[in-house]
Amino acid sequence: MNVAVLGGSHGAYATAADLTLAGHRVRLWRRKKEDLAPVAGGITLKGEGREGVAKLDRATAELRDAVDGADVVVVPLPATTHEDIAARLAGVLTERQVVLLTPGTLGSFVIAREIARAGGTLPLAIAETGTLPYLTRKTGPAAVSAPVRAANLPVGVFPASRSKDALARVRELFPATRPCADAIDVALNNAGPVIHPPLVLVNAGAIDAGRFDIHAAGTTASARTLIDGVDAERIATRKGWGYAAPHYELATYYDEARAAEGLYGAGAKQKLLASGLWSEVLTFTHRYVSEDVALGLPFFESAARTASTASPTISGLLGVFGTLLGTTLAGQGRDLDHLGFGELTLREVRELFQTGWESPTWRRVLR
Repeated sequence: MNVAVLGGSHGAYATAADLTLAGHRVRLWRRKKEDLAPVAGGITLKGEGREGVAKLDRATAELRDAVDGADVVVVPLPATTHEDIAARLAGVLTERQVVLLTPGTLGSFVIAREIARAGGTLPLAIAETGTLPYLTRKTGPAAVSAPVRAANLPVGVFPASRSKDALARVRELFPATRPCADAIDVALNNAGPVIHPPLVLVNAGAIDAGRFDIHAAGTTASARTLIDGVDAERIATRKGWGYAAPHYELATYYDEARAAEGLYGAGAKQKLLASGLWSEVLTFTHRYVSEDVALGLPFFESAARTASTASPTISGLLGVFGTLLGTTLAGQGRDLDHLGFGELTLREVRELFQTGWESPTWRRVLR
């Protein structure tokens, strides 16, 4: 399959290398030409399942060159980049392509909206995952380690009416794909806003002091209590929207007896901790905060409100992080009202995510 991978993130390098080693023809796009030199000889992957030097089909700073002829355009970038990426893609996508966000935080809707506003060609579909396909970190200018691969990869498609064709392509790249009902279903399976905000908050003092591993040293009993609280509210919200199991409870990551039913499978926590890759310097500009807190938690809170479900833990985290960041977070980011759904009923939102830009309500949310 012809694949374009966008960006220079940890996930982009892991995706480009892994899919190349799997036999796909992969082009990697980076914004700056000078960033391409290190990968001219390929990307070295050390990971679960596949390892080796991946010789890319092409590395380019020209987006059209990367996307032209691609069956799937993979965007393993933070959700904070989605508006910018959408503006760039508006002039180069075709209606035959599938865009895949890993993960999305409801970015499938945001990118479709921004492309439409720019007058660009919308693709066949925009899919998004509920977690990263790989837990990964770059270890050098052209090297990346991915000690954990998702065992169950939830994927939702916008519009959901095009799921069959879109998921067939995604599954060819990621066999662990697990279909979701729609993009809201998968966004409510996003593990990032569940685990990262509590870990950052409970360990703020240690993070302020410098290098710290929030997964190894920071997963205290208090952190687990907050994580479990957010997860319980997320699952209640999913049920309020009418989404069926599996809900991919985060407890499956910590409880090895249940690991097979979780996102990452058996031994994932032990593999991640043994790698030592998550000992790093974190700030409040890290995507754990800029993405999972500022975008993900407002979505969770608004989804709970729409389903008349209580979310005191999520709302509390938004209030505390708002104070730490000196800004208001509730009602912003990927909050459903903020995205333009405030006048729609839950049923109307579900219909919109089913039929997408063919929905009679599509123009109302483009405003």
